[in-house]
Amino acid sequence: MQLLQQLIQLRSKIGLFILFGLLFTASYTFADQSEQMKAIPTWEMMWGTPTDQIKDVIALSESERWMTITSGGIAPNKPSEVATAWVRIQLPSQLPRDYGMYIDGIYAQQMSMYIEGRVLREVNFDFPFDEQRSLFPISAEDGGNYVYLKLQTSMDRLGIHSQIELDHYDTLTHAFIFRDLQNIILGFGFLFIAVIMLICASFLKQSQRATWISLSLMILTLGTIFLTYSPFLYANFTRFGGIFLTIFDLSLAVFFTFVALFL
Repeated sequence: MQLLQQLIQLRSKIGLFILFGLLFTASYTFADQSEQMKAIPTWEMMWGTPTDQIKDVIALSESERWMTITSGGIAPNKPSEVATAWVRIQLPSQLPRDYGMYIDGIYAQQMSMYIEGRVLREVNFDFPFDEQRSLFPISAEDGGNYVYLKLQTSMDRLGIHSQIELDHYDTLTHAFIFRDLQNIILGFGFLFIAVIMLICASFLKQSQRATWISLSLMILTLGTIFLTYSPFLYANFTRFGGIFLTIFDLSLAVFFTFVALFL
């Protein structure tokens, strides 16, 4: 029995070593790609109303309502009575082929994206989650044009809180995927360890089993939290967003309950 417990502990340590090794690799890869991307230095933003149409916003090109936002600067806080914001981004006059734009952090529940009045993408979260990421291709013919984003929310945050990156679409796609890879690796890593611990619990003494199973369930809920926290799931599986959010809330409640028991 003592030998079995040592094997269980050894397996857990090996699993953790592999897990953090993969996490370090993912972090290094994402950091290396982020340094290669080209950030747009400034863009513009103004508060709007839900009934605003893209043609009316384009007509306000010279309006003083547009606020200039500097990349890396602090975006304005959303007024309490406002639920809509417009963002205007001017593309460089010369664009290579197969280019794209990547925005890592967008606070909005509904987002509509246009280039000179042409709809590119629409995203609608009908659940209380407001963090989005967006990646879309840009053609060489779009050089010098404006990209417009209509952002809407019923929550407290609204706007862009990251850099706006331009680069070859393949490079941006890798960055988009690797951005959430850390959470996904951690999530599945904790789930794997929890399942192994639950299997090994059947070989323990009755007096040790309850504590071991409780610890396994705590790790299981922690893995679920990492997975359902990732915006990647909400962006790519939007129709299941409400389910993911419910699972996240339940896992968080169960996790803190187990932490309180262990403390």
